Amino acid sequence: MKNYFGIDIGGTAVKWAILNEEFHVVTRGSLPTAFETADELVAVLADLVRPHLSEVEAVGVSVPGGIYEDDPDGTIHRGGALLYMDGCPLGRRLREELGLPVAVNNDGKCCALGEYAAGALRGVRTGVVLAIGTGIGGGIVIDGHVLRGAHCFAGEFSFLRNDVRPASDLGLDLFSGACGWMGLRDMVAAEKGIKADESLDGHRIFEWVEAGDPAALRALSRYARAFDATLLNLQCVIDPEVFVISGGISARPELLAAMRAEMPGVVEAYKAFGGIPVPQVKAAELGNDANLAGAVQEAMRLV
Repeated sequence: MKNYFGIDIGGTAVKWAILNEEFHVVTRGSLPTAFETADELVAVLADLVRPHLSEVEAVGVSVPGGIYEDDPDGTIHRGGALLYMDGCPLGRRLREELGLPVAVNNDGKCCALGEYAAGALRGVRTGVVLAIGTGIGGGIVIDGHVLRGAHCFAGEFSFLRNDVRPASDLGLDLFSGACGWMGLRDMVAAEKGIKADESLDGHRIFEWVEAGDPAALRALSRYARAFDATLLNLQCVIDPEVFVISGGISARPELLAAMRAEMPGVVEAYKAFGGIPVPQVKAAELGNDANLAGAVQEAMRLV
């Protein structure tokens, strides 16, 4: 059975793993993302792979930033959390260092591909992954291929507007502001009449939810309705079979339960139009390994 080397470059850590053709992890490791230049990061990535050159067929890399469709150099645009990677032809540089095929793709799109390959999107022709973090990342998978778009910007859900009327503060109108995890935090704080600061994290919020705290439950319902309304907008544009919710708080069953409970009320507002499909929502299955699996899925196409 063939093996592949997957790398997931995040803002705080670089995770790596050797995965086989069935996306099972053979071995894994990680190190801090404590780099200051593209040259430094490329050198470290090459050093990670070199001891395993005889074991793997290709390398797949998940990165912040955009990578254009069919770009053989795997050039990173914008760089996301790693601005020094903007303009770096990461695929070409690693290929020259290692002598192996190298595929590079955006982290949100790798997450979606990973769930398609071995997670909650298996067997789905059209699916969407939304990753809840500070913002909302993710990707759109159609017939096994992730949609990148003309400017490698497809799936950047954070920038969806909740209200298209002119506003003095655009940030208040963005999907990321309302439904990033801090949107839930702010709703909980408002319902409980407390300050929304660093002491109020996801663990504390869901401890209250689990205990049946009325204010926390009201906030979770408000958050779920806001998220569901955007899913319905996306249903009208993409019409996927299923939406997969990933990211830290997606592991909480109470979140998915709230979204499913609120969805009928959100759809009810459209009853006069009839025939609008009800968005189907599932939790991600791969957790932190989704990006690695998606990166390897891309690498497998090269051999």
